[in-house]
Amino acid sequence: MNNVNIIILIFIQIFNLINSQCNLNGLISCNQVPVECLDCSLTINCIYGEQLSSLCRMLNGSCINNNNKIVSSFQRMYICRYCYQTPLDELACTSNIACRHYQNSNHYKSNCTIADNTQLCLGSRTFYRNIECNWTSGHKKLNTLLISIFFGGLGFDRFYLGHIKEALGKIFSFGGLGIWTLIDSVLIACGYLTPDDGSVYME
Repeated sequence: MNNVNIIILIFIQIFNLINSQCNLNGLISCNQVPVECLDCSLTINCIYGEQLSSLCRMLNGSCINNNNKIVSSFQRMYICRYCYQTPLDELACTSNIACRHYQNSNHYKSNCTIADNTQLCLGSRTFYRNIECNWTSGHKKLNTLLISIFFGGLGFDRFYLGHIKEALGKIFSFGGLGIWTLIDSVLIACGYLTPDDGSVYME
């Protein structure tokens, strides 16, 4: 009996939490109603990427539809895909500035959610995703290229990027008589020669 009471209490708390989140101030457009304030019937029997329409019912209150009528249920368009299949630029993910490219993996596990709180998708809206580690330590590609062109013979470009051994080699070989300098300039321009600490160039 105690277990039943606990379950009922949990459901009541969840219901109250949803209602408190969905007490919208005044009437808003139905297109702006957050997903957590809606009960939508989504179908999983669809083709990935297909544009579909779902009947959504507001959990609390009403909204204004496209015909300027006050309604409590309306149609909302969505794309047939699970939330974790949403493109990265449409997600809000936790960042990790401690990751490094030269570690065992150049990806880190991030906690992501759908950035647009009105966008419908299948499954859980919060999930983990492996994101490429693209931290920067302040090196700019253009600066590196200019240093390589004008001072590459003295190894300044390699010093700037943190490649100390190669920089000393360039100094003592006079930049490979210009050949090494030319090669480094091409490698920097193509993006193959990057900072030694594993960071990426600043935009």
